[in-house]
Amino acid sequence: MSYSTSRDEYMQALHAGQKEYRARVAAGQSPYLAVLDDILVNTSIATQENLGLVSIPIANIAGTKTSGRHTAFAPNYMPLLGPETEFAEKWCNLCDAHLREGICVPIKAYEFMNRFYVQEGNKRVSVLSYFHAVTVSGTVTRLVPRLTDSPEVRIYYEFLEFYKHAPINYIWFTREGSFAKLQSAVCKASGEAWNEDDLRNFFSFYTNFRTQFEALGGDALGLTPGDAILVYLSVYRYADAVEDTKAQIGEKLGQIWNEITVLTQPKAVKVLLHPQVQPAAQPLLTKLIPGLAPKPEELNIVFLHEKSTATSAWTTAHSEGRKALEAAFPNQVHTSYVDNVLPGVDDETRLEAAVRSGADVIFTTSSQMMPACLKVAARHPDVKILNCSLNVPHPLVRTYYCRMYEAKYLLGMLAGILARGADVGYVANFPLYGVCASINAFAQGFAAVNPTGHVVLRWLCQPNGLYPLDYSDRPDIEILSGRDQKDPLNGLPFHGLCRRSANGALEELASPIWHWSNVYREIVRSILDGTWDSETSGTQRAINYWWGMSSGAVDVQYTADVPAATLQLLRLVEEHIRQGEYAPLSAGLRRQGGETVKKPGEQFTAEELIHMNWLAENVVGCIPTVDEVTPDIRSLIELQGVQPSSGESCPSERGGDVQ
Repeated sequence: MSYSTSRDEYMQALHAGQKEYRARVAAGQSPYLAVLDDILVNTSIATQENLGLVSIPIANIAGTKTSGRHTAFAPNYMPLLGPETEFAEKWCNLCDAHLREGICVPIKAYEFMNRFYVQEGNKRVSVLSYFHAVTVSGTVTRLVPRLTDSPEVRIYYEFLEFYKHAPINYIWFTREGSFAKLQSAVCKASGEAWNEDDLRNFFSFYTNFRTQFEALGGDALGLTPGDAILVYLSVYRYADAVEDTKAQIGEKLGQIWNEITVLTQPKAVKVLLHPQVQPAAQPLLTKLIPGLAPKPEELNIVFLHEKSTATSAWTTAHSEGRKALEAAFPNQVHTSYVDNVLPGVDDETRLEAAVRSGADVIFTTSSQMMPACLKVAARHPDVKILNCSLNVPHPLVRTYYCRMYEAKYLLGMLAGILARGADVGYVANFPLYGVCASINAFAQGFAAVNPTGHVVLRWLCQPNGLYPLDYSDRPDIEILSGRDQKDPLNGLPFHGLCRRSANGALEELASPIWHWSNVYREIVRSILDGTWDSETSGTQRAINYWWGMSSGAVDVQYTADVPAATLQLLRLVEEHIRQGEYAPLSAGLRRQGGETVKKPGEQFTAEELIHMNWLAENVVGCIPTVDEVTPDIRSLIELQGVQPSSGESCPSERGGDVQ
């Protein structure tokens, strides 16, 4: 290439730099490269590490190490100095060298928060950026800030852990926990190393995905391509994704674009706490208004269960709800069901079969079927698919669940009234969304009548032998709270709230009741009367039905062993909850460690209750992490689990004493 030609290239690069300069000035932003030394003035560095020779993503190069040359470039690394300068001549020489044989000399750079700052080689980066190079080789020194409560810093520390087994520096996320989700999404166990094929295949997929993401306008969403990839891989299998062409990825991404854009909304999930009531549209009006779907006259509804009524009380309860649904709409609703559907094995196949059978609505009663629901819903947007789970931000699939914490508050009160010792036991299932609210509501109900006692927490999902789930090692504990429903196959010898008798037998006192019949009836009624479509209120937010006592979705059943005066008190409190006059978890609450979370009278939002990841001060025990639960349910925890708050003090039990 002649000098005059490289001069032409410089003039085009200069024009791009000047354009970026003017845009930054108009936006009130600095029109020059960022300077790492300035960024670090008020930053405490914990460690410094030499990474050696690294392939640096040019998109991740944010500026220079020092201020020496930062005014020579606009933030897009295009030049700002005139064409007659020595700087321009050197840029043109590098341009010629790049086009003849390529730029092979590595740059020197510092990495801070996965952004790179050039110490030597700014003009090399500028030339490569101009020619749309993807990466540049460089010797890199990593600067690690001290860990703080800043979400960005916490995400960076998650990246550092991920980088140990997958040296990938081109993907980034805006939400905590995402690097672990990526590890799971590509079918890798926690801490499992990526081999060269893994790295090569993922880079190819990421490059194709990013191109399509940007082509659809992803750059304007305020999300990273990594954020979008996690949504994409929650719908489509990674094994298929790496084999797809760029065009196929673009087509699939377009099908679930609403799933991506919902992440940009402050509240991705719209939680409906009560059934919606709306006057039915007049038939003529329905015909005249474009886009207003006509109300269906009949519905074919299919239920998919992970187990059967012979092996699961959970399935039995949902089956009773299905029968009640048919009874409520005898001439409009026709139901069928499929038992023993295996999540991750044949659930997608069974869902497709239900669609082919003519299903208008499909209810899946296992939260582990959510990934399959998303895949099928993306292919069949006209079929209404719902999953029995909580807080999943996917507009394609609606979720439904019950506010069981309201019933747990009453059981906690009953435990506090009847307990003769200082402590009571509580066995929780899994650390999923909403579970901590139930634990804390039980603990607050207990504290309302026994302010000095403790709730000793144990988990059904932890390996056997950690602590006996029947509290046989704690003879001082006679009141126990177990699973909500009697299920002989779940490994727990009791359910509901029980009392240990003198001979050691466990006698039932009360049980929470899930009225799925009311839930299914109201959801289907909303479809039949046209309320279903109005619930989105013109948004693309995900819909989660989370109904409680006021909707008839939750109740408590007491046995004759509960004293009449106690029962009268509990029924009075229950009626106040049902009428919305009293909200459990609103009488002031302190977490483990003593921090006051809510003052008396302050209420939690639905989102705060769902995402609660800490335990009340009078709870003895901890929230297990993914690595601390049995392997068979780790995928469920990764899908819908809560991670314990970093502020948990986690008091442990030693014999009968709280330490």
